[in-house]
Amino acid sequence: MLRQTKQDVAGALVLCFKTLGIPKYLQLDNKLPARGSNQYPHSFGLVIRLCLYLGIQPVFIPIKEPWRNGIVEHFNNVFDKSFFRSQFFKSFSYLYNESKIFEAYHNGNHRYSSLSGKTPNEYACPDLVKLSSNFTVPDPLPIYPGYIHIVRFVRSNRILDIFGEKYSMPVDLEYEYVWVTIDTGAQTMSVYHDSVLVEKYSYPLPSSAIELSKIDL
Repeated sequence: MLRQTKQDVAGALVLCFKTLGIPKYLQLDNKLPARGSNQYPHSFGLVIRLCLYLGIQPVFIPIKEPWRNGIVEHFNNVFDKSFFRSQFFKSFSYLYNESKIFEAYHNGNHRYSSLSGKTPNEYACPDLVKLSSNFTVPDPLPIYPGYIHIVRFVRSNRILDIFGEKYSMPVDLEYEYVWVTIDTGAQTMSVYHDSVLVEKYSYPLPSSAIELSKIDL
């Protein structure tokens, strides 16, 4: 991707789902292109809506804990040192074409301890159904029924931050992690600690849909 806009991230995910298959969960960081808008946190962005439409449950890692994406960061390091910094690229299209060659070699030869010493091709899950090559996102794209999960660490102020909205937590949750699930079908938000339900809130959603006529996916 040249940029990290919501359109670019969604488009990249569509390509991944066509190549690797459609997962049950998709772990994401908390950047705006992945989640949506600070001004309208209940509206959800293109990436979340795409996941819900495909039956994927997004999982957002705790804020400022990038090590939660350690496997991805390890691959990024391999890509950076073994490919990106190893040669000169005269254009973005040339870089893209060369990256596909590197990707094929990497997936067939590079072994990771996190994959039990297997290559990505050896570890690939045969049960995942790949997205159809002619897949198109429905236009307009509303919020489909499904689940969104958010992992958060509650600090001494006992404030739970969910996409910019603040919720006060019980005192016994200080310095504890909580698991939050937004049920878009029931329009509720549930907070769990050690798999025990702590709080449940109404979570009304807008009926608006995202217009995709000008977005190329």
